[in-house]
This record gives sequence, structure tokens and C-alpha cells, in this order.
Amino acid sequence: MKKISTILLMLLPLIAFSQNNFKAIDSVLSVYDQGIVPGVSVSIAKNGKVIYSRNVGYADIEASKKIDDKTLFCMASVSKQITAACIVLLEQQGKLSLEDKLSKYFPDFPEYANTVSIVHLLNHTSGIKDYLALSMLRGHNHKDYTNEMLEEMLKVQELDFEPGSTFSYSNSGYWFLVRIIEKVSGKSIIDFAQDNIFRPLKMKNTQYSYDPYSVKHMSRGYVETDEGYEVEPQKKHLISGGGVISSVQDMQKWLFEMYSQKVLGAEFWNRMLNEEFYDFGNNNFCTKGLFIGDYYGTKRIQHGGDVKGFHTVIECFPEQGVTVAMFSNNDNVNVYEFNKPALSSLLNLKYKTEVKNDVVQTEEQPIFDPANETDLKQYEGDYGSELGLFFNVSVKDSVLYFVQKWDGGSYPVVQIGANKFKIAGDPIFFEFTDINNGTANLLKINQEGEEYVFKKGFQLPDFGDYLGKYYSKVLDVNYEFVLEGELLAFKPQGADEVKIVTVKENDKADTFWGGMSFVRDDKGNITGFSLSHERARNIEFVKVPATE
Repeated sequence: MKKISTILLMLLPLIAFSQNNFKAIDSVLSVYDQGIVPGVSVSIAKNGKVIYSRNVGYADIEASKKIDDKTLFCMASVSKQITAACIVLLEQQGKLSLEDKLSKYFPDFPEYANTVSIVHLLNHTSGIKDYLALSMLRGHNHKDYTNEMLEEMLKVQELDFEPGSTFSYSNSGYWFLVRIIEKVSGKSIIDFAQDNIFRPLKMKNTQYSYDPYSVKHMSRGYVETDEGYEVEPQKKHLISGGGVISSVQDMQKWLFEMYSQKVLGAEFWNRMLNEEFYDFGNNNFCTKGLFIGDYYGTKRIQHGGDVKGFHTVIECFPEQGVTVAMFSNNDNVNVYEFNKPALSSLLNLKYKTEVKNDVVQTEEQPIFDPANETDLKQYEGDYGSELGLFFNVSVKDSVLYFVQKWDGGSYPVVQIGANKFKIAGDPIFFEFTDINNGTANLLKINQEGEEYVFKKGFQLPDFGDYLGKYYSKVLDVNYEFVLEGELLAFKPQGADEVKIVTVKENDKADTFWGGMSFVRDDKGNITGFSLSHERARNIEFVKVPATE
């Protein structure tokens, strides 16, 4: 009994700490501990000792296997710091320099390889287009790419900006780094990381993998559909900005090493964290696969990872000795939302759990007396926007009605202020403005914080000039522009789904994939356009002449 009592005395402080300090995160995580859903794994440590750990939800729904301490997750872009660490270790071994130019390792690449250094690749300042963006713009699945396919695609691209001049997140840069590691070390990235990082740090359950689901204890990444949760494939042909699989326990070992610097050493970590960084301003930096900045007045070193089916984040708060790992195999989960409840006690953050109240609230009464039909008639008319959405507003029996012309939906609204209305029971608000001579000319609709503006009598432009096929040499793909109802849309070669284009003034346009700028010749005919995604800029398309 004496031994048991001693053990209990040792455990009680830890139990009490958990119960008294982690109620907020427990409350948030409990949502994923109900029903059969993919879940979350959380670990918080202080000075290398885990002080909070909880697993909720299922690692493998089909096998009825819940998440536990051995469960592995795809790290996605959290992997970048491991790739960066391999590069720094190779530099310490005298096998490369961070100032080496890309052309040293890829001599058959275009001239831009002479201007890009390894440190540019590490810090996302190379100007090289992100291959994930390029593959999307080509209508391809990047998981199907081989190293040879990716190399050929990157060879024909131009830089988005002068290396070192600005920041643009690029998975292409980390593809180059993985290839450099393998060329210089003579080993695969899998073996080099195992020998130089995972084994020395006793991260026994961590590895790079091309086929995560083949590994024991691996969770499945799930995407919710109308039919339920579906497994998202993760097998791919190349390792670039991701590739590592791990558990929260293993990543805590990496984070503790970041804090203690006992195994890899202070010189290594100084190179990783304090040298050769990109400065965003306001004490926020990017350096070698890590972001360093301020979190509610506290220094934080972190990186997250997102791939369909998995979301991860690891964090180190060096001044407090606090390290955090949060992983999820549920595509609906935003792991960053757990930060504040998880760290509220440790970092003295105020956090209040939102409690849903089932009490039915009475509908607010109109501020004004019921308006008469004459007053309401100033709002009548057709309103439209460049999004291709149109409303008809009319008065019937002294009530203002909205009709959605795209689907025929109709509903009355109640007046809540001067020229302001809302749908009874819904947080959707309408405001009429620019009222001249008893006629409203603008309608603003606010829904969930987003505001949309509609003009009375708005007419969509004639999109005839834009129709046809356009070809991009650097993407080797055609886009065909068509009319989708009354809207302009384009369809990438081989794709079934069309992408809506919102045309603005001066032949500028917005799409989900980025901005477009159309070009005309001296006769006013459209000859092509330039497409700029935030990670792949100024991609030229030329209009293909119509055939008879």
C-alpha cells in the first residue's frame, strides 16, 4: 500500500492541474467525442513534460478504431521544418551552403536558377510558382505528378518576382529542397531524416511516407459529404512540402528539442530560428519552414499543415517552455480554433465558452409604425449585380416582398429602421440607399458579415467578345469561355465543371482561381488574357482563332 500511496501523491498534482486549467479545451473537444466522427488529438507540454493530453473521435471509422496516443496523422506542411532541418544539417556537415544557387544542383534549368539560392527556397522568397497552384490551373490532380513531370513543368515557368524581394508561399521551393537533400546526401529523404533527426530524437513513430495509409496506426483523413464521411486518398508519387506522418507524442519530442536544444545543439537551432529570415514587420518572421511572431503578447514559433482530410499545427512558446501539438483527421476542423481555449490558463488569456441557448427569442418589433404602400413603392424595381444575381422588389398589401430571380424564391421583409429591413427570423439585412426623387437606386444586403451591393436597373454586359478558346503555353492547357446562363464562365481542358468569371471595368475580371486581365488589339478585338493566382502570377493565354 505504501508504494501505491506514493504513486497517487505523485499523480495528484498533475490531475489537479489538468482539471483546474483545461476545462475550456475539454469543453471544445467534447463536441468530437459524440457519435461516430473523425476527431482530434491534442497534447500540451511544459518544459518537456506533458501536462494535458486528450484524444477524441475516430481514427478509422470503417474499422471502428478510435484515436489514441499511437494514432498517426499526415503532418502536411508541418513537414517543411523537417525538410529545412535536413538542409541545415547538411550545411553543418559541410556538404552544401545555404547560399548555393539552384543552378548548382539543376544545371539544365533556365537562367532564373542562377538567381535563386537555397535560402530563398527555405524562406519562400524564391519567386518560383507554387506547383499546387499550377496543377490546379491545369485542371490536374497534383498527387498524380511524378518528379519528372513536375521538373518539366517548372522548367518552362518564369519567376513571379526577383528572388529575396518578397514572400510567396511555394511548395515548389520545398520540392527542390527535397531533391537537393537526396542529391547531396546520396540517400532518400526518408532515410536521411530517419538517420539524422527521427532516430536521434527517439521519434520512433515518425517518418516520411509516399503511402501513409499503408503505415501501422495511421488514421484516415475524412471529408464530410451528403452520404456521410468519406476517406480522402493520400498516396502520391512525390514528396515536396509535406510527406511526414507522426503522432502528437512524437512531435512533442521535436518541439522539446526546439526548446531545449539538447540533441541537435544550439548552433543548429540558431541557424534554424535566428539567421536568414524574411521579415514581415511587427516582429513577425518566416525562417526555414517556421513562422515566428507574437501571440497575444507572447513569442510563438509555429507552423500549420492543411491537406484535404487532415489539419495540423505545432507551436513552441519558448519564454514559457510551453509546446503544443494539435492534429485532426476531420476536414471540417480548424485546429487554430483550439488555441485560445487550450492555452487560456497557461498564457493568462481570457476565454469564455459559447453556450448555445435553446430559448426562442421573440421577433423584434418594427421600429416604425407600419409603412403605407406609397412609402414602400420607392423601393420597387429590379436590382442586380455583376455576380449575376437579380432581385425583384415589389409591394403587396402594404408589405415589401423580395423575389430571387435566379430561383424564384420569394419572401416578405419587416422594416427595422429608416430604409432598413430584414427577413423575420433570419439574420439577413437589407438597406436601400441613394434615394433620389422618391426612388431608391442601390440595395445593400448583409448576410453573416458579408455585404453585397445591387444596382437598380443593372444589366450584365454583352460577353460575346470574350467567348472562345484560349491557350497557355506554360500550362499547356486550353480554357474555353462559354455562357453559363447569363454569366461568363470558363472550362479548363478536360474538366466538366465550369468556373464563373466576374467581369469588371477595363476588361478586368475575378475568378475563384485569381484575377484576369484581358488584352485587345488596336481594332478592339480580344487577343488573350493574363491570369494571376496569388502563388502563380502573370500566366499568359492567347486566344485561339475560331475554325470554320
